[in-house]
Amino acid sequence: MNDQAAHCESILITGGLGCIGVMATRWLLENTNSRIVIGSRKANQEAVQQSFPEHTDRVQAASIDVLSTEALHNLLDEQQITRVAHMAGLQTPDCNEHRDLGLQTNLAGTQNLVEGIKAARTKVQRFVFASSVAVYGPRVAYPAGRVPMSSEPKPVNVYGVWKLAGEHISRLFHEETGVDTISVRPGALFGPGRDRGLTSTPTTAMKHVAKGERYEIPYRSKQDYLYSPDVGAAVGSTLVEPFDGYAAFTLPSHTADTSTLVELMREVASELGVAASFDITIGQDEVPFICDLEYQPFLDAFPKVRQTELREAIRQSIVTFGVD
Repeated sequence: MNDQAAHCESILITGGLGCIGVMATRWLLENTNSRIVIGSRKANQEAVQQSFPEHTDRVQAASIDVLSTEALHNLLDEQQITRVAHMAGLQTPDCNEHRDLGLQTNLAGTQNLVEGIKAARTKVQRFVFASSVAVYGPRVAYPAGRVPMSSEPKPVNVYGVWKLAGEHISRLFHEETGVDTISVRPGALFGPGRDRGLTSTPTTAMKHVAKGERYEIPYRSKQDYLYSPDVGAAVGSTLVEPFDGYAAFTLPSHTADTSTLVELMREVASELGVAASFDITIGQDEVPFICDLEYQPFLDAFPKVRQTELREAIRQSIVTFGVD
């Protein structure tokens, strides 16, 4: 256990019932003695008990909307929050379909939260903002080879625009308050808990492998894939490990095209004895997001973070989804 975890912290995770929020909470429960407050419009103790059955004494639900600055301020004070991970936000499809709500939730909600932190009686020691690789442009906008983390952002949709703006809000928050602040930019998540968004279909395919059912992943593009428990560990580490200042980090990932993922799924299916029912195909669509992103600066800042090998992560995912 690190020095930061030697004493009890009170950590607020907004969007705490989402994929990253749940995985980060599990990592924190296993690696620190922190008390976690799950903030979400849908948060309740029953949902908390289902997600964290062995740690309900250390996890509390807080029904909260990031659009309410007063409610956020009151929650921070009542729970004496010392660290905050801001995971709440609408994903790309919802942002495209409901732009005003996406603007209010993803951008105004971030501003509301940092204003609440500024006004809170308990001093927050660390603020972590969930950004995205969607702040970058399409892969063709950058040279061949590894894409430096510091490359110019060129968002291809409003989701990426609002995430980039959220990073600037977070940077300004650090400059105004001195609170150590980190923006994390995950790529295409897969594995347990991933069920929504443009790049969730590889996870859906793994679920179909586990059940012996046919499924087609609609796109064949190369992506930077991240195993959801690894992302939870990375976010948890950014909350409690030593860090000074402000930075935006791309998280460790596996760059692979869809055919590579499907071949690894096929190998795992053979290993698990379900190769006969394997029927995963690939469509013709392309997704516009970046890949080949550099992530060494994150590992330099947080050297304790480990990355699960891609084939093993796929195997663990399929086993988790339950092989019949």
